[in-house]
Amino acid sequence: MIKKCLLLIVCQLLILGNITAQCNGHTALCDKKYDEVAYLTTHNAYNTMQGDFLFPNQTHSITQQLNDGVRALMIDVYDEDGVPMVYHSFDFLGSVPLVDNLTEIKNFLMNEPNEIVTIILECYTTADAIEEAVNEAGLSSYLYARNSNADWASLQEMIDADKRLLIFSDVDDASTDQNWYHYVWTHAVETHYTAHDTSDFSCDFNRGNVWNDLFILNHFITHAKLGVGLIDQAEIANTNPYFINRSLTCQALTGKFPNFVTVDFYEIGNALHVVNTLNGVTTTPVVNTTNIPIRTFPNPTNGQVNIEGLPGGFDYTLFDISGKLWQSGYSDKSSIDIEKLSAGIYFLRVETTIGRHYLKIGKQ
Repeated sequence: MIKKCLLLIVCQLLILGNITAQCNGHTALCDKKYDEVAYLTTHNAYNTMQGDFLFPNQTHSITQQLNDGVRALMIDVYDEDGVPMVYHSFDFLGSVPLVDNLTEIKNFLMNEPNEIVTIILECYTTADAIEEAVNEAGLSSYLYARNSNADWASLQEMIDADKRLLIFSDVDDASTDQNWYHYVWTHAVETHYTAHDTSDFSCDFNRGNVWNDLFILNHFITHAKLGVGLIDQAEIANTNPYFINRSLTCQALTGKFPNFVTVDFYEIGNALHVVNTLNGVTTTPVVNTTNIPIRTFPNPTNGQVNIEGLPGGFDYTLFDISGKLWQSGYSDKSSIDIEKLSAGIYFLRVETTIGRHYLKIGKQ
């Protein structure tokens, strides 16, 4: 009898646990409507170093982005002989079938039943082609369709219904049967997306209408001529207090809650902390490692560069200003040999027991 009672109590607790499960990582978000929540968003999410894309906007794969807390992905899709392909402007810079990205998202949603993901498409193909890719990836059952005559569902309602994938597109070509394919500028308004320096940032609206429910806060800096992500600028833009101050300032000036906080190189700086702060949830701030006294010398260098201030050995990655990976490995000597590299500016990312650090190195 006692065993049966204990089993009943455990079952009841499990049921209650499911009812109040975390929503996008936090129980406090469960009762909030979709348009009342901020989502860490990656600009050109597919355009990654790990994916061997030239001139990347992100370091890590979509799978790792999602595992790290990214919940909205901006993806460019083109038609290549009837196949939806993702790439940035030119396919020779790197491309993959859209279905590959969607499969990564499908696997994440299967493994994380309390998480909600949003895709924002820059689309150069048709809604029908997108639907075929969605079906091929096995995502159709997860699609959420907004009822225009009602409020957005809460995160918990979306989780309970297992409708945890939202798709927006900048092309309004959905059929009446494709009510899950949302025209983004019916639902969202954005800030300007062209910035080559933090001085170019503003809170002024660009596309979309001010009365739309959702707000895209574009917060990334690209090269003035090449239009590619800049890692050194991401370190400036993504770091608090600058980042959180801009987010709160734009919220105050526009009266719009930043839903999609959109960045390049999301792992640099304090992007997730900013999103958690906007959501009002408890979070541990990311340490601003740029204030830790770490010095490289000689800089510029003809060959070996020494790094002073690191605790012992470290993993490192060396890439150029375009984001191209040139060298990586482990060093236990507090120095790296870059004699074989061409002259130019490089960025060194080191991982240690006291965090991640970014250093600029000149090669003569």
